[in-house]
Amino acid sequence: MLCINDHIAEMSEEQTERLIASLPEWRREQALRYKHLQGRRECAVGYIELLRGLRQVFGINGMPAFAFNEHGKPYLPEYHQVHFSISHCKEAVGCFVGNRPCGLDIERIRTAKEDLVRHTMSAQESEEIFSSPFPDIAFTRLWTQKEAVLKLKGTGIIDDLHSVLNPANLQGIELKTIENPFQGYIFTIAEQL
Repeated sequence: MLCINDHIAEMSEEQTERLIASLPEWRREQALRYKHLQGRRECAVGYIELLRGLRQVFGINGMPAFAFNEHGKPYLPEYHQVHFSISHCKEAVGCFVGNRPCGLDIERIRTAKEDLVRHTMSAQESEEIFSSPFPDIAFTRLWTQKEAVLKLKGTGIIDDLHSVLNPANLQGIELKTIENPFQGYIFTIAEQL
């Protein structure tokens, strides 16, 4: 189940502070590490979207304990059957919850700068981006796909970003990408089959 909130900009500073105060201590500390209110808001809303997904999909109420793997990927040690991924950007916050390993990435549509494209994309992906009538959307789409796959695998950003979307690396993985250019973001869900 996907839970998306793309109305976070409408939250007032007071509403954001109340939301942060309602979080468990560890998540509140995590939210307060962000320098700006926007980052704090995104972190807090991401957790709330997770709670909503856990309640609706698994009937889990309350605030379950978190643990983290060696690369920082969170999991719920009390609920081994539960898999989730949280992502946020200025335009939207989301959480995907399911019973299979998953990864979610949400990004604001960003400029396809040539040096960044060459650094992060394969030659074929670079060609796809620069031949697109909307290169910024093409770049962001491919970036969210890469990051969603890496989140699913729990490895974080790796050195060889060029090969992440090679067919051999996508064996047993399903990708779903949604582009929302009117709201200014794109997201991808990667789910293990």
